[in-house]
Amino acid sequence: MKAPSFRDAERAHAAAWKQRTGTLTDEARLPAPYRDKGTEDLRAPYDFCLPAQHAERSLLPEVRQIALDLFAELRISWHDGSGGAPSNHLLSSQVQCVNALGQMVVEPDRLVRAFSEVLGTADVLEIEPGRYLTFEYIGPADFFGEAPLSGLRMRGAHCTSVDAAFLHRTTEGLVELVLLEWKYTEVYGRRKPAPKADEVRWGRYGRALEAADSPVDSKLLAFSDLLQEPFYQLVRQQLLAHELEKAHAHGADRVRVVHVLPERNLGYRQSLQPAHRRLGDCVSDVWQRLLRRPDRFVQLDSSLFRDPMITSDEYVDRYQD
Repeated sequence: MKAPSFRDAERAHAAAWKQRTGTLTDEARLPAPYRDKGTEDLRAPYDFCLPAQHAERSLLPEVRQIALDLFAELRISWHDGSGGAPSNHLLSSQVQCVNALGQMVVEPDRLVRAFSEVLGTADVLEIEPGRYLTFEYIGPADFFGEAPLSGLRMRGAHCTSVDAAFLHRTTEGLVELVLLEWKYTEVYGRRKPAPKADEVRWGRYGRALEAADSPVDSKLLAFSDLLQEPFYQLVRQQLLAHELEKAHAHGADRVRVVHVLPERNLGYRQSLQPAHRRLGDCVSDVWQRLLRRPDRFVQLDSSLFRDPMITSDEYVDRYQD
């Protein structure tokens, strides 16, 4: 018998947590359709989705108000959310990220416990007034001309962003800006051709990608192959990190991207097309070949956060293996 995929296994875990947790009401335990981009799916309801009116309960109690207030104040877009609430899908990577990191907004000691060994975190600095960590970070400047005609970028939508960011002083004495990208059950297939959209993308990122000091070796793959996810996002985030480092954003001496991903999500790791496989056997191998400064990128297994001293007992129970 074929073993269930990582995504299927996580759906089963989420459905089981939904029934046993003390953080949900009986009404919130009912199966529900998935609200994709605010539109309710007309297919049968799922055990791993919450009723739309209870979507905010996907945020664990210890982070819920912190996150709702922060997202509302900064006008951050919830992915597939509606009415100021997050996605009702229990496998939302954005929600998992917020559940893991939300307490760190006001509790820097949790950041130290999580990242001291991996990143050499010695001291955490405020990244925004009153906050040691923030979500859907886009940087202080529009480096790639991504703003719409209004001139205003929206955090979490339609521009290069990372799921979270924080500022720290390392054991080396460097001030470092850390950009966190969070993945959960994501898997990527071949993209559909979109020549007009690709012209816009080249206009935005082509110059930075081909620059002499570009962090990505664009000669190894055609631009069309770099547009294939997950590489398109990896490229844009590394370009953003590079521009932020050159600008010394927030007084940073160095900017690193930390990519958080479950080790068991083999589907993500094999999200490759034939051109990529000429460079490596998995996404991380290909990406390491493309990076000109591999020290500016760190891969981190999300199992690190299944520690109540970093997150909470409820987080550990919800996202257990």
